[in-house]
Amino acid sequence: MSNRLNVSFDSDLLEAISADFDLRGPNKQALRKLVFTLDGGDYDPSVMQVLNLATGVGKTYLMAAFIEYLRRQGVGNVMIVTPGKVVQRKTVQNFTPGSSRYIKGSPVPPEVVTPQDYSAWVARVNGDARLSFGREVPVLAFVFNIQQLIAPKSDEGDTHGGTVEAARRKPRKFDENAGVLFDYLKGLDDLVVIADESHLYGASAVAFRAALEELNPALAVGLTASPDRSDEVIFKYPLYQAIADKYVKAPVLAFRKDGYGEDLASEEQQLRDAMQLREIKAAHYKTYAEQTGQPPVNAVMFVVCSDVDHATQVAALLRTPEFFGRDSAVLQVDSKHEDEATQALLEGLDSEYSPVLAVVSVNKLKEGWDVKNIAVVVTLRAMASEVLTQQTMGRGLRLPYGKYTGQWQIDQLDIISHQSFRELLEAENVLAQFGLEEAATAEGGAGIRDRIEDLDGESPGRSGGEQSSSRAAGLEATESTEGDGTHPGGFGKPAGGPSGLAPTVGISDLESKLQESIEPEIVYVERTPDLAEVSYLFPVATVSAVQPPIDLSEISDRTLEDAAKRVTTAGDVLHRKEIVAALGKKLRTADAESADVDSIHVSEEEALAALVKLIVNMALVPKTPGNAAYIERYLAPKFVSFAGIDQWTVKALGSASALLQNVVSDHITATLRETKEETTIRPKKLPGPGYSLPVGGAIHDQIEDRADFQRGRHYGPWNKSLFNAEAFDSYTGEYQLARLLNRDPHIVWWHRLHPSDQAFVYYNSKDRYFPDFVALDDEGVHWIIEGKDERGRGDAVVQAKRKAAESLVRRLIAEEAYVDQKWGYLIAHEGDTDRAESWADLKALAQPVSNAL
Repeated sequence: MSNRLNVSFDSDLLEAISADFDLRGPNKQALRKLVFTLDGGDYDPSVMQVLNLATGVGKTYLMAAFIEYLRRQGVGNVMIVTPGKVVQRKTVQNFTPGSSRYIKGSPVPPEVVTPQDYSAWVARVNGDARLSFGREVPVLAFVFNIQQLIAPKSDEGDTHGGTVEAARRKPRKFDENAGVLFDYLKGLDDLVVIADESHLYGASAVAFRAALEELNPALAVGLTASPDRSDEVIFKYPLYQAIADKYVKAPVLAFRKDGYGEDLASEEQQLRDAMQLREIKAAHYKTYAEQTGQPPVNAVMFVVCSDVDHATQVAALLRTPEFFGRDSAVLQVDSKHEDEATQALLEGLDSEYSPVLAVVSVNKLKEGWDVKNIAVVVTLRAMASEVLTQQTMGRGLRLPYGKYTGQWQIDQLDIISHQSFRELLEAENVLAQFGLEEAATAEGGAGIRDRIEDLDGESPGRSGGEQSSSRAAGLEATESTEGDGTHPGGFGKPAGGPSGLAPTVGISDLESKLQESIEPEIVYVERTPDLAEVSYLFPVATVSAVQPPIDLSEISDRTLEDAAKRVTTAGDVLHRKEIVAALGKKLRTADAESADVDSIHVSEEEALAALVKLIVNMALVPKTPGNAAYIERYLAPKFVSFAGIDQWTVKALGSASALLQNVVSDHITATLRETKEETTIRPKKLPGPGYSLPVGGAIHDQIEDRADFQRGRHYGPWNKSLFNAEAFDSYTGEYQLARLLNRDPHIVWWHRLHPSDQAFVYYNSKDRYFPDFVALDDEGVHWIIEGKDERGRGDAVVQAKRKAAESLVRRLIAEEAYVDQKWGYLIAHEGDTDRAESWADLKALAQPVSNAL
């Protein structure tokens, strides 16, 4: 059993240390909660106490303040475990006086011990503790990354090399100056382990847990923005609240209206857009620094690539004259680019003297890398789950001047993604992607998709109340003891909170358990028994056009010139939407100011080739060698020469394509005005067999009130329908019409038509309609019936359909398949259906057409 720390809760000391380290509000609350948990040793040392704080809020300051509190309470040994070398180097600098990253606040800075530098530990082992500022003793801070803490595969071998095994072996091997470091740590009765970015140890969970159990610390503390469900979370401060409290930047999606493609050209466009956004932000950074007298801060763009080869290609592109134009402006950081020179540039990225304007990485810089001047994040060829997580987005959330400036270009982080705006916001895990899932807790996690409002961009701007801080809205940082209700058996195992709360279950878990507990019942829509043998031949009418030849040489030069002069060469627009999430409210977006960006350049030859291809591939342009030659040799070149553009761009080409296509389309339309139409009739046997409803579907009793009607719901039974149940799109136009047919004594049977029946009638060569019903009356007439709302009475399309139907029923007289059959057509407007008490009434009101003599 581990020793417990003898730490007491001292409110005055907490206030003093919080002031010395200038802790932000949530960090101060987290420190108080942590110390309160430890007060009097009333905690389980085998359970890691996890503090869940949003990325960018300043967890390292909280760590430093906690270490100072421990020192003043007589605790002298702390091990800080980091997820990798980048974070380890940064942490060493945080606790090293003289470093630009040193966190000030302690009158007695810790003495740092790393696998590379044992000097402070050796001095402590071989002599009395060095006194500083009178009788004060520094804390020994052992800074190890997770790989260096895990036991090696073998104790034998090199301890000084650069391999992972050598790094793991060294702390467990005898050092002639001080002994075995790992044994020394195991023998301490006041060892505190702080796991920075603790959520990252999942892949090494078993080995990490074994190392901690071997060390047997008096306390283990986890710091993370992404806790595991089984973690013992004693304090949480989610990202949506940090944004509302203005401790981090507000995330903004930057996107083109038509999105980006999947080819290399689209990647270039994303990079150009990101570069121009960076330039806009850089100008604002510079102006703000000059106006306030603060040191300049470079605005940097952060590019996330799919793999090392991809990153190398992107870095090379960004160094070309069309982009940044110099090698030093682009820093590539990945598994093949992590040398000392790269690390030095990375560490000095937020210095005013840094030459770096773009960092290109492959998921290498996700956690713990806390520069303050990432202004734009652009993601290329990567899945959303890998890109827009809180951790990746967190690289740019830190405020460049430590506080909100009131200038949106400085206070917002622009994110350009290869995904479309709608794809991002319609994803099921949209809240989790942005690290904003905590905003759903007040609603119990129900209906994530229902929380997404009008994502096409019509959401209103934020009201004053929503812009206020979470504290003003009554949203204090949540202190919780979350767990799954089971007692912990060690580090990384499920842990229930001391409050004995019921387990927290995720939305997907609830849905899964609910599905497992319900055996789905399949409901079938079947043929009505008395009418099961009824079938008929629906006259599917198709109109084909007999057109005159299309000759593009008849397009005049004047027409081409008029169109070419309207080609636009203006720049593109990048739309921007701020992601807004608040506790218990819907996830939404608020319009942010758009940005003007350049369109990607294309050569005149590429523009000409694209126009030729466009016109040749138009649907109604005859695919003849003569037409192709005319388009390539005259039509497209003539149009390009009339446009008179010196430098073609993608936007100019888009404008030219639309204008030239319109010219050709108008010419074809004029030619087709002389087209003659021929109608052919194909009998289609109906109805088809019965069918099953989707899982969860049911057949509902017939209703009497419009308020009870639901579109698409199946109602039944019907005694004259060919099926025992039917679904309808409207109450008055279709459902009430079906009831009239069903009860009238002069109707023998009726059949509700659905699009899947493919029972349609063309009323011109391009357009067709799908009638709603076929009914047989007691005079032997098959009626094709359409239900329409009142607005259609004078509609030209409705009249065109009626005219085509009249022609159809007349033609059926001469069709062999319809000899001795009588057919009619009727449009039942809602008002007529409502007034009619019988089939005879409806016919009188609707004035149908029929071929019956």
